Amino acid sequence: MGDYAIKAQFESASDATEIKKWLDNTEGIAGWWSDRVEGSAGSPGDEFQVSFPSTPVVFELEVTECSDDAVEWHVAESPPWWKGTTIRFDLSPGEQGTNLLFTHRGFEPNDPIIQAITPAWVRFVDNLVEVARSGNANPAVVN
Repeated sequence: MGDYAIKAQFESASDATEIKKWLDNTEGIAGWWSDRVEGSAGSPGDEFQVSFPSTPVVFELEVTECSDDAVEWHVAESPPWWKGTTIRFDLSPGEQGTNLLFTHRGFEPNDPIIQAITPAWVRFVDNLVEVARSGNANPAVVN
């Protein structure tokens, strides 16, 4: 596992509780990321899987933190290009709502997947912010 991290800061008019409800359960995650999410995602040790129509690989994530101000997922094995990485959402008070710091860390600095997933994550997390604002599910990927 490398030490390179993709980071993006978002501002949301929503409060942290509203954003977190889209991160700490599979129904919420399916509301902004991919509509095919199975398993549990509410407590450390929970595991969930996300599927996408563009790849036969199932994304397998384990919740490593789920607190009022952070949600973190670890990718142990699958997909192989994310193996050993960690995805984290840090929530903190902002001037007009909540600051959301997204981090996906654990890559080698020259890993070619970084160029592909960075804009994808920006699109997905931007969608999360919009879904939290509207209160209406709108998955970025529909299977």
